[in-house]
Amino acid sequence: MSKFLRLHKLCAMVIVSGIISLAATSCGGSGDKGGSKPTPTPEPTTESLSVSPTAVTLAGGASTTVSISSNVAWTVSASTGYTVSPASGSNNGSVKITASASAAGGTVTIKGKSKTVTVTINAPTAAAITITPESISIPAEAGNGTFTINCSGAWSITLPSPKPAWLTSVTPMSGTGNATVTVNTGNYAGKTKDQTFLTVKSGSNTKYFTIAKEAAANAAPTKPTGLKPTGSGVEIITTFSWNASTDANGDKIKYTVMLSKDNSTWTSFEATEKTSMMNKEDLDKNTTYYYKVVADDGYEGGKTESDVVTFTTGSTKSYWADGEVRLYEVNSDGSVTEVTSTSRPFKLIYTGDGYTQDLYNYGGQFDKEVDAGIKALFEIEPYRYYYNYFAIYKVAAYSNEAGMSVGSTTWADASTKVDTKFKCSWQGGNSTGIGCDLDIVIEYAAKVPGIGASTLDQIYTNLSWSPVSIIINADQYAGTNIWSRLGNTEGMRMISVAQTPARHPSTSSYGGFAYTLRHEYGGHGIGLLGDEYVYYNTTAYPQANESGFRTWQSLGAYTNTYLPNWDSANSTWYSTSDPEHCNLGLTPTIDGANWKTFADKTEYTTCNIGLHAGSAMYGVGIYRSENSSCMINNIPHFNTFSRWRIYCRIKKTAGETPSVEDFIAHDFDKTNSYGSAAPSTKSAANAPARRCEGPLLMDPYHKKPYRLK
Repeated sequence: MSKFLRLHKLCAMVIVSGIISLAATSCGGSGDKGGSKPTPTPEPTTESLSVSPTAVTLAGGASTTVSISSNVAWTVSASTGYTVSPASGSNNGSVKITASASAAGGTVTIKGKSKTVTVTINAPTAAAITITPESISIPAEAGNGTFTINCSGAWSITLPSPKPAWLTSVTPMSGTGNATVTVNTGNYAGKTKDQTFLTVKSGSNTKYFTIAKEAAANAAPTKPTGLKPTGSGVEIITTFSWNASTDANGDKIKYTVMLSKDNSTWTSFEATEKTSMMNKEDLDKNTTYYYKVVADDGYEGGKTESDVVTFTTGSTKSYWADGEVRLYEVNSDGSVTEVTSTSRPFKLIYTGDGYTQDLYNYGGQFDKEVDAGIKALFEIEPYRYYYNYFAIYKVAAYSNEAGMSVGSTTWADASTKVDTKFKCSWQGGNSTGIGCDLDIVIEYAAKVPGIGASTLDQIYTNLSWSPVSIIINADQYAGTNIWSRLGNTEGMRMISVAQTPARHPSTSSYGGFAYTLRHEYGGHGIGLLGDEYVYYNTTAYPQANESGFRTWQSLGAYTNTYLPNWDSANSTWYSTSDPEHCNLGLTPTIDGANWKTFADKTEYTTCNIGLHAGSAMYGVGIYRSENSSCMINNIPHFNTFSRWRIYCRIKKTAGETPSVEDFIAHDFDKTNSYGSAAPSTKSAANAPARRCEGPLLMDPYHKKPYRLK
């Protein structure tokens, strides 16, 4: 273009193919001749909104579509049980409505600018449904089956959720009137029968059709061979063994030993995955037995029996039976030396946890470690001198696995579970706390002569004077005594169960097995003594602890009187003249202390008996009688007043009257060579390794151990 236009109000210029044209944007006022404004889309003068249809019938799980005719934007909402898609739009469109499986009628609302249209959703009229047959069974291989639906109305089928992989299709899924439905399945490799079901609905009427898928073919294990024992002279606790079976499918095999005296009536033992086992109870002496082993892979058709062999027992055995009770002094031939259960009235019960059956051979690990626990107790006073007052019993308790659970004092909450008889479980970390299943402990303790009774109340009464020591087959520094009481009346009726791992090493800091057992069993369990160590050096013994302390003392804890001498009417401690007080005290003067009698005795001058601050974890407001003792840090020495308390408990059990003069005459530990071993003053978070946790208190009705705090 050779000529340009002159524009007085040129605001924008676009050159297109050599032509100059004005942009459609105005920069001037109303009189501007250089451009024009855009024309907006006018709002409709009349809103239009309609839906078709406005009523639908929709079965559960089904969908339908309605059409929307509109000249405005709209939104959609549905009542419970239905979903819509899309939830909004404009002008003409459609909306899909889907019913949930349980939907039974509702509405869908479409809203425009000012208009609203409602679509009514009706559930199908319920029609009677008959399914023939009601179930089918299809082999493990791919296959199909059919069933007939008889229905006068509309119906639909809902698949199971989750749908098993072998269920490939069901056709048809819906219809009206009678129909034949085909169920198609794929291959199924499971060794056990599986099944699922289809839901057939017509309105509110529902029927279920069951589809069973048969188990895949299973190859049974080969029969066990090489069964032992055979022949004669077999011990009445013996080891049964056999050669392992094989399984073509690679399935895990369990074996069951079967015994019979007539080759007709069989008794089975607990199944095992091992190829050997021992009988838990004695076989009859001089008896012929028939013996076979059943191999079982756990699936249908997976059992195979061995050939039957015979053996004849003799009259001897080398192993404890499960639950067998023996006096400590009983010889291997059954004879008794020195002691009878009546000549020594104070019964002590030793048992073990985490010892498997093979560890119960006479003179084996269980015997040796329990013997070590007995020796540890009677190496120190006053137990050493009064040994002849005790009838000591050993009780065998087979565990399925060796060791001890870890992670909680409650076995069910342990992070590492070991299947032991008494479910002993160590809390772990800085704690030395151990819990156990008290019901099972009582069951085995009740096997001791004079303990078992027809009621739990009487068993608790008998066990009040027969504390239990559980030696645990574990290498761990830990230890806890559990005090458990039955009811709030009739005095103590409270039992003590001391738990001590057997093989943690003996060290100069008194952390070994013997030291821990003396603290837990000799101190808490038999003597009912309280702990004398300190965690919180500058913290006063709290009132809440004092109340709890007194409550338990009134029930028998921290004292050895059968009928407690706590004066509940006047809320006072025992009178100072009572010889059997707790080894701890709350009275801040030596004249009011339980141990005042011994503080005045010249025989105990070197023991420094007085008012020593600190006990039961707290350093202020609670006192002990001497600076050091087994109840502080496991040293092999109970302080004078603790020895007196143990002496009184021994004498009362024997029906004898304790006296201070008699005690002093036979007290052979009148000097405290551990006087410099003061109680720990470290915090609970950094507890010293040599102290012992405890005791735990357990209410048998609540089954939960808890610590006195």
